[in-house]
Amino acid sequence: MIAILSGSARKNSNTMRVAKAIKNTILERSPNESIHIVDFNGYDIPCINQGEMNPNDLSPWQSELFNTMHEADLIFILTPEYNWFPSAEIIQMLHTFGDRPYASAWEDKLFVTCGVSNGRGGRMPAVQLGYSINKIISVFNFESVVSAKIFESQFTQKVIDENGHSLGNEEYDKGIRAFVSYNLNLSIRLKK
Repeated sequence: MIAILSGSARKNSNTMRVAKAIKNTILERSPNESIHIVDFNGYDIPCINQGEMNPNDLSPWQSELFNTMHEADLIFILTPEYNWFPSAEIIQMLHTFGDRPYASAWEDKLFVTCGVSNGRGGRMPAVQLGYSINKIISVFNFESVVSAKIFESQFTQKVIDENGHSLGNEEYDKGIRAFVSYNLNLSIRLKK
C-alpha cells in the first residue's frame, strides 16, 4: 500500500490538491495500486504541553494515521511551506509518532517528502522533513530510507485543481510525473 500524508490542517488546502495529484499520477501508471490519503484537516495530536498520546487509546484520526503508515511500504509526506518551515502539525506528528510505541509506522519503509507553496517555495520544508525522518530512522535503527528525490509544488493553485487534475502547465506535469515515477521505481527496487 502507498500512503500519502497531506500535512495541512486547512480544509481543501493546496497540500490536499497535491496529495490528490500524486494519487492520480500513481494510478495513471498502476491503476490497481492501493493508495490511502490521510488528510491532516482531521489532525488532533496534542501539543507537547497538553500531555502525551496513549498508543493504546488513539482517536479515530490518530488510528487512521498510524494504521496507514504501518500498512504502507511507500509513504509520501507533504507539507505546506510556512515561512520556510514544514507545518506545525507535521512537526508535532514526527515528534509524537517518532517513538518506540509507533515503530511499525517507520520500519521497512520508503519515505518521500514534498513541500507545497502557493508561490515560489517548497524546497526547504521538504529538505527539513528529510532531515527529521532520517534522524528518527537513525536513532531507532530502523531499516528504512528517505528518498533523495523531493518535489517542490510551486504556484499550486494555478497548476492543479481541487481534485488534483492538471490545469495544463506542462513543466509542472512533467515534474510531478518524474517525482512519482522515480519514487515508485525506488520502492520496487528496495523490495527486492
